[in-house]
Amino acid sequence: MNLEEIFDFLTVAEGLKKLERYKGFVYWRDYPFPQRYESVADHSWRLALLVIVVEKKLHQKLDVDKALKMALVHDIPEIIAGDASPLGESGTGDDSHSFNEKIAQERFKRECNAAEKIFLPLGEDGQKFYDLWLECEEKQSFEAKVVKALDKIEALLQILSWTDGRMFKKHLDFTILYSERALGIDPFIDKFWKLLTDKLKNTFQEIDDKEN
Repeated sequence: MNLEEIFDFLTVAEGLKKLERYKGFVYWRDYPFPQRYESVADHSWRLALLVIVVEKKLHQKLDVDKALKMALVHDIPEIIAGDASPLGESGTGDDSHSFNEKIAQERFKRECNAAEKIFLPLGEDGQKFYDLWLECEEKQSFEAKVVKALDKIEALLQILSWTDGRMFKKHLDFTILYSERALGIDPFIDKFWKLLTDKLKNTFQEIDDKEN
């Protein structure tokens, strides 16, 4: 990338700081509004921090440089494609990319198109970004699998912080079920997942279900 292309790319990347997570999603819209919604950039930053923190705890050697790059670029296509709700409108994920394969494929195509628009104009460097993003999405390597698993771990951390245990029961059930995708990659991540889901269960205070 030349200097002008670097400027253009970072200007586009600014959009990740403005893209709010969970805002308007089922369940979340009925919780007390936070002072500031978390941005996708906030999420990506802590995901990168997680990579650094857990690296030495993993039972297999991790290419940290590669994993960090994946963590930082994995959601950039959402600047164009948007942050799709894993809950769907049903609150079960059955009508979203979480548990509906057709919708998952449609979302993947949208994000592929967005990734091409953002990365490929940047020449050789952009192609590397695109390939790294695709490798992460398709879980083609240990680094990709770790980043995708830690993506779920980061979400659990955020949910614990935001709700302080006060949730709809259906939201709690979905959160635990969906986050199980973090399991089976590494024993340490499995232990981390259990710690966080136990905390969710132990601090849980049910909010009256408003037909969600």
